[in-house]
Amino acid sequence: MGCSLISTIKKQGKDLWTELDRVDWPGKQKVLSATYAVVALSVFVGFFLWGADQLISWGMKYILPYQ
Repeated sequence: MGCSLISTIKKQGKDLWTELDRVDWPGKQKVLSATYAVVALSVFVGFFLWGADQLISWGMKYILPYQ
């Protein structure tokens, strides 16, 4: 039973490395450009949500009674 488990784990490891060799890994330039796009979009969405929150907060001051 133990020997079967070890051989199964070894086979899974070999299969894993075989699949990793078949992966078409992106180049450095593609990874960098995708990273820049994600960072830029995150900053844009962050500012947009901050602005929307400020606008809603400003509007709520006039709708809700002051306490």
